[in-house]
Amino acid sequence: MKLIRSVNNDTVKNIVGLIQKSSIRRKSDVFVVEGKRELQLAEKSGFKIDKIFCCSEIFKNPKIEEWYTQNLAINNMVRVTENVYRKISYRKNTEGIVALVKKKKMDIDSIAFKNKKPLVLVAENIEKPGNIGAMLRTADASKIDCLLIAEPQTDVYNPNVIRSSVGGFFSVPIGVGTNEEVHRFLNQHHITPHAAGLEASVSYETIDFTKASAVVVGAESTGLSKFWLKASKSNIKIPMLGTLDSMNVSVAAGILLFEATRQRNFYRDQGI
Repeated sequence: MKLIRSVNNDTVKNIVGLIQKSSIRRKSDVFVVEGKRELQLAEKSGFKIDKIFCCSEIFKNPKIEEWYTQNLAINNMVRVTENVYRKISYRKNTEGIVALVKKKKMDIDSIAFKNKKPLVLVAENIEKPGNIGAMLRTADASKIDCLLIAEPQTDVYNPNVIRSSVGGFFSVPIGVGTNEEVHRFLNQHHITPHAAGLEASVSYETIDFTKASAVVVGAESTGLSKFWLKASKSNIKIPMLGTLDSMNVSVAAGILLFEATRQRNFYRDQGI
């Protein structure tokens, strides 16, 4: 089995480039994934693992050969020394395993709904990868049907998206497109958008989310564009009880999505 000892190895430089530079990620057909659970979820979700890099000094129990034989359908592994591994890892609490994974196309039109009344999160102009990751984590927890990223301002394959999603990147269907493409997709599936905006807004609790619905949120700095404020059926707000008039976009999305799932679960339990 091959062992990489030098941080100046070309493969190591390529991995570091994929982690640090979006320009390199855009040109590549692979991205970097770190962690046991993330790799298991990636494979379960249909992502193809291209190559694994493991540090035995960190990945101790069980032995790496035993673990990937039991958990991953791949036998393409490279060992690296601890100093090399520290160079190619991006998590603080690392597990000793990093992989290159084949990208999937994030085409909106490739998303198919099993649910007859889908619940969708639309995120427009989100700049911080950590916010996208956090929304994916919430999307998984609330079991929505997909996340649609409109007018993306950050690379969806940014390692910080994957890290902060804690596996949600692989468990939640993702589509990326322009505002017009996302809106067209919603119309095709008869999904009603509700925009998180203060202008002429009503409390989110008054909205009927039991029908096919989309919660639309925007960047914290600028909010939603006029496109969505005009295209949505209603503008919804979360009543603020303190002195501030805004909250983190991923937190706001979580509040709105869990209200939607609360309504759906209540009426389902009532047999309505």
